[in-house]
Amino acid sequence: MEERDSDGWKIAFFAFLILLIVGIGGVGWFLFTKSKTAILPPTSELTIETRQTTSVPTPTPPVNEEALIRQAVFTMTGLDETQAELQITQNTGTHANGTIRELEAVGGAYWLAAKSEGNWVGVYDGQSQPTCTEIAPYNFPTVLVPQCLDAGGNVTTR
Repeated sequence: MEERDSDGWKIAFFAFLILLIVGIGGVGWFLFTKSKTAILPPTSELTIETRQTTSVPTPTPPVNEEALIRQAVFTMTGLDETQAELQITQNTGTHANGTIRELEAVGGAYWLAAKSEGNWVGVYDGQSQPTCTEIAPYNFPTVLVPQCLDAGGNVTTR
């Protein structure tokens, strides 16, 4: 019987221990799941925010000026599309260069065109370098025309 009495306190101790663990777990669960944000009471104030906006202009699509360049070069050379093949190599929007070849001919020529007062103008066509005086009024970039012929016919690097 004494053995049974000694087992009773063990059962009571383990029951207390289980209740203690469950209680601590419940308190922990309550504290960690509780919302940490305060609920604000509704207010009748209305706040209006104004922001300054700027309108972005719609970009205008670039105009394909290839036909205008071709027309300027054909006018300069006295040829037309049925007589020659024209290629535009570079076009900066204000200056252009390329090649032209008569359909019946073996070789071809090099040409330069520039936009002057809003219109494309043929400036030079030939198989050599343009003269410096021919290109000077049009301010060709050196990327398009790195060299020209001076008054003495000598090649000059620009």
